[in-house]
Amino acid sequence: MLLLILFLVTTSVCAVAQPAVDFDAKCREYGLVDVRSIDDEILVELKYATEDNFMGVNMYGTLTNAYLEPVFAQKVVRAQQILKSRYPNYTLLIYDAARPISVQRYMHSAVQGTAFEDFVADGSRGGRHNFGVAVDLTIVTTDGVPLDMGAAFDEFSDASAVKGTPDSSDASTRNIGVYRDYINALRDRGVISAVAAENRILLMEIMCEAGLVPYRLEWWHFEELISMADTRQKYRLLNF
Repeated sequence: MLLLILFLVTTSVCAVAQPAVDFDAKCREYGLVDVRSIDDEILVELKYATEDNFMGVNMYGTLTNAYLEPVFAQKVVRAQQILKSRYPNYTLLIYDAARPISVQRYMHSAVQGTAFEDFVADGSRGGRHNFGVAVDLTIVTTDGVPLDMGAAFDEFSDASAVKGTPDSSDASTRNIGVYRDYINALRDRGVISAVAAENRILLMEIMCEAGLVPYRLEWWHFEELISMADTRQKYRLLNF
């Protein structure tokens, strides 16, 4: 993480601020919904609206709401309900949701040609965040303390992974059994602690039960079990 931030600073990529855009208004214009308008117990801390992110730059301006496609948002709310039914003192905390393509291209240009390029979706056509159908989140206690997941949000390391093979839309390769086995293997190898493994499996369980699956390299990122090609056909690119 530190190496990436140093790279960005030394190459002056982060020195240029993004143009001022009313992301709230644009998200609503594109038919997205604020997740907390459905369930206000879900917490939101948009990392890209702060300098506490791998770019070290606020890319969202004054945006504080997490916007998603309506059906996708309902799945996140369902995950919150499942979590609350099992652990009333826990809640979901969203780190990122819908992401305009302009921000995606800015991010991708910063990491292109580095060891971190695989972690940032190609800005030429957009990734799932750029269609409002991906969410980055974790579990926190009622006083806002994140559970130990074994790796920080946006930590680009082996410890962040939840699966050892490439992703596809094949449900047999993307289910709780697959994720549980891989996470336990990380624990057994000493990559993450037993507590972190337990917490990460809990997050996988509630999200999978709600109909969302993780991206294999990022324990915090969840999406629908459909291909990127189908995503582009089904949803509208956030072209702003």
